[in-house]
Amino acid sequence: MTLNNLYSGAFSLIIAAVGLLALATATGRGDITTATLVLAGASCFITGVFLLALHKGEPISPEIAALLPAQGTIGIATLCADLGVQGDAWFIPEEDGTVVEIIPVTSAPPVTVGGDYSYITREDGCAVRLVPVCTPLLRHLQDKYALEIPKDDNEGLLACIEEVCDTLLEISGKTTAARDGANIIVTLNDYHLVPGCQAIREVSPKCCTMVGCPICSLLAAIAAIGIGTPTKIEHVALDERRKSLRVILRPESAGGPGPGVLG
Repeated sequence: MTLNNLYSGAFSLIIAAVGLLALATATGRGDITTATLVLAGASCFITGVFLLALHKGEPISPEIAALLPAQGTIGIATLCADLGVQGDAWFIPEEDGTVVEIIPVTSAPPVTVGGDYSYITREDGCAVRLVPVCTPLLRHLQDKYALEIPKDDNEGLLACIEEVCDTLLEISGKTTAARDGANIIVTLNDYHLVPGCQAIREVSPKCCTMVGCPICSLLAAIAAIGIGTPTKIEHVALDERRKSLRVILRPESAGGPGPGVLG
């Protein structure tokens, strides 16, 4: 129901209530018919008021919501590429429960990534240090829904990822999270934010792994916190026909070079 139709329906019920009560008063018969008119009028009035009072307005279109953060992801990836950065992002959990994002200049990230500077220059490697674009979303989930990410609990972590996507954010018809060796594979079926993926991938699929949109980076951040190790967005695949998104997350323990300590 559109907003205009809802308001029209509510006001129609209130007008009908006024008409029924006026008719009952005008007849003044005091019989069962009058009582029926009064009850019907009262019911119409209460229903109309409830429609007006409880309606929260039309939700934002998923297509619009998907496109809102797209250019931000593209812009960061473009800036990194212009700086000569070629690696993919690592999401590193910190002791205070937050996550930092490290994008190495090459495929091999620096061993130590401490400090607050946005650009890390060390003998063991250089990288860009960012606050993940998912940070406001993750904080919102923790503050409003008291989201607790299970630690050292594989099944609990997978269930947490599915609950966040399907129940809390409602961005997918059905989400499955499963282990494939050390990797975590998250599949979002009937994904509602496909237009955002399309806009980003039209520029370059590299944006998905180099920076990550709010959703993909959220998945990586949750995995990093739950596993307790740096986690990388290894691969992102979009099936536009089936409206399905597949994200492969690789923890540092899965092998290959990864960031070391934060200090």
